[in-house]
Amino acid sequence: MSDPIRVENPATGQLLREVAACDADAVTEAVVRARGAQPGWAALSVAERARALRRFARALRDDGELLDTLVAETGKVRYEAELIELFYTLELTRYFTGRAGRRALADQLVHPLIFSNKRARVVRHPRGVVGVIGPWNFPLLNNYADCVAPLIAGNAVVLKPSERTPLTSLRVAALWKAAGLPADVFQVVLGRADAGAALTAAADMIFFTGSQGVGRQVAGAAANRLIPAVLELGGKSAMVVLADADLRRAARAAAWSAFAGSGQVCIRSERVLVEAPVADAFVKLCAEEVARLRQGPPERAASDGGTVDVGAITFAPQIERAERQIAEAVARGARVVVGGARRADLAGQFFAPTLLVDATPDMAVMREETFGPVLPVMRVADAEEAVRVANDSPFGLSGSVWSRDVAKARAVARRIQTGSLCLNDALFNYFCVEAPLGGVKSSGLGFRHGPDAIRQFCRTETIVEDHPLLGWLSPILGRQLMFPYRARTQRLLRAFMRWFY
Repeated sequence: MSDPIRVENPATGQLLREVAACDADAVTEAVVRARGAQPGWAALSVAERARALRRFARALRDDGELLDTLVAETGKVRYEAELIELFYTLELTRYFTGRAGRRALADQLVHPLIFSNKRARVVRHPRGVVGVIGPWNFPLLNNYADCVAPLIAGNAVVLKPSERTPLTSLRVAALWKAAGLPADVFQVVLGRADAGAALTAAADMIFFTGSQGVGRQVAGAAANRLIPAVLELGGKSAMVVLADADLRRAARAAAWSAFAGSGQVCIRSERVLVEAPVADAFVKLCAEEVARLRQGPPERAASDGGTVDVGAITFAPQIERAERQIAEAVARGARVVVGGARRADLAGQFFAPTLLVDATPDMAVMREETFGPVLPVMRVADAEEAVRVANDSPFGLSGSVWSRDVAKARAVARRIQTGSLCLNDALFNYFCVEAPLGGVKSSGLGFRHGPDAIRQFCRTETIVEDHPLLGWLSPILGRQLMFPYRARTQRLLRAFMRWFY
């Protein structure tokens, strides 16, 4: 075992717990156990696996300690812990274990046009053991919830949460055991980077959510082993506000999508591109929204999560990143309208929600992921400039376009290079679990939602067989097409190709 992991409450600085860290050998042993348990889990029908996962989702829903743990180790407000993380986990489980899951995993019959005497049966098999490496910002939503798709597909899962927020995953593992579900089908291993590397070296597939830099390392390690990897990496999502937008609604959404989770959200609005004629009005409205946000330590036992809007910064280095980007932007001519500094009046790791104006594309705050409570606003001449600036980024994860003319907004949205976005709203693309969600460019590979999010955890096998009605033609065609080759057959096929194609 490695040195123990100290888990602290970022809102108070209190030591919550020390937990043992797994070394590489312990991670490998967990994968071996998972590989032994996986065939029994895969042998269950999809309906049986679905019933088990829905029963477990209800156990998560009814466990009060789970939310207390999540709030304590992240410093986020209870409202977000319950109505974003837990709600999303329940909704995703509902989708994957319902009709969509059964259809995604069912055998698919394909009927060839030319050789109609045959049909192809596409069969999907689980890949085996999927290693899920989760981030610290969403210990439930981007950790256990990412295990549901591989589990419904019949895989075993070994989850390695971030060493900064491991306690939520430990609670999930305890609830899994208490529910009487197969212990080795879902396991949690704790550790640092070496544990993640060991999991990537042993599992049959990897699902990683985290930074672009680590994602490249994971992808490289997976490529060397020729195993698939799903990656959700960083984003620099643009919020495009056109002159005919509902500015009040856009400003309210800007504040929420930029500062929910204290800005530590991959698909959040990281920059606003607003048409110049309405820029001043938008900034004024946005400043009003930001100024009224309530920030502070979440009340652990509070039943009403609405007493605080913005919680703590879970990972302290994000504060330094925000300070560095703000200082560089101000030196280049940007101006802080609201916020801009640490909250010295609060004991924990808090940074005031910050609104910057007069940002330009060359500033780090407009080009690099902030992953903190800073929102820069840039004036653009028109939609053309907005699209150009939005696409001038290595990232392509999310975004939004705002206009009362929905057709115009949709036309602009089609030109933005991103995996998904919203029209006249923000963040809701993450809750539309029926549709694919994934990144383009350096924001990732693979899908989180939709049928393909299940199928990607399967190995596909195609079985070609005789058609039940036309299969009697197969012996006749076989005699014509197989050895010995005949000049007459060749002439007939040549004539057919010239006519048909």
